[in-house]
Amino acid sequence: MTDRKKDEILYDHNQDGIDRRGFLKCMAWAGTGTFCVIKGGVLKSYAFNRIAEMDPADMKGELSFAQISDSHMGFNKPANTDVVGTLKAAVDKVNALKMQPEFLLHTGDISHLSKPEEFDTVDQILKGANPKDVFYVPGEHDVLNDDGKQFLERYGKGSKGAGWYSFEKKGVHFIGLVNVMNLKAGGLGTLGHDQLEWLEDDVKHLSKSTPIVVFAHIPLWSVYPEWGWGTEDSAQALAYLKKFGSVTVLNGHIHQTMQKVEGNVTFHTASSTAFPQPAPGKADSPGPMKVPAEQLRGVLGITDVNFVRGRQALAIVDSSLG
Repeated sequence: MTDRKKDEILYDHNQDGIDRRGFLKCMAWAGTGTFCVIKGGVLKSYAFNRIAEMDPADMKGELSFAQISDSHMGFNKPANTDVVGTLKAAVDKVNALKMQPEFLLHTGDISHLSKPEEFDTVDQILKGANPKDVFYVPGEHDVLNDDGKQFLERYGKGSKGAGWYSFEKKGVHFIGLVNVMNLKAGGLGTLGHDQLEWLEDDVKHLSKSTPIVVFAHIPLWSVYPEWGWGTEDSAQALAYLKKFGSVTVLNGHIHQTMQKVEGNVTFHTASSTAFPQPAPGKADSPGPMKVPAEQLRGVLGITDVNFVRGRQALAIVDSSLG
């Protein structure tokens, strides 16, 4: 596979009562870090730098965790020549959170070229994070050379198929999905028949009141299909989750923060810890985007997620590394 081909692979109202103005306000703050929570059917949003002004009762939850994504260990091009340093900065950011997360989710592209030493480096850096439990799903860069065999050996113990699985934490049901296998350059992600059948079976016994968190690499909503930023059979997966009152879907892949709310589902994509990509349609193609060195850490980041029982949605806070 050529380096060029590898780079190509990179890349109203609703029933919850969220009004369009409130949602757009939340969206506008997303790049700088946002805390969004639904309370009594009303969305409240806070800029990350205003969290100190919030009532502590609004922040306190029964479960919190952090999401990191797209560390691309091994990448060494002008967009970021020190991905080790920026991943370490992300870990420092996690460790500095006032409310310490109980675990981490890594939503894929751990490595850049699926090399053992790249995975080793990430494993070593994440040992420095206060949360010791880390849950992974693969990105397309993690399955480049061996159809994900190495990923499964390292991170997929007890998983099904190509690495999908679920687990419970304090009444929240987490589902890790894989949508990067057999991915063509610029093509949409796919889940496939076997994984969809597994998902249907996995959730059918759950109470409608169970909060659901789904995490996968490629977004499960159509961010920009022209660049492959979506999953072609995601509608079927989401149909199995319609009965639940609170569903949060966390993704990476596009290296920027975006959020969308559809009924009971909040979709959220995370920033990369490695390099930014252009906004949808703002370049000829996706791929690493060079920004001035002093701006780089401002467009990289982590996501902190907080669950408060009895609320309609999880509170999501994005924080830049800058």
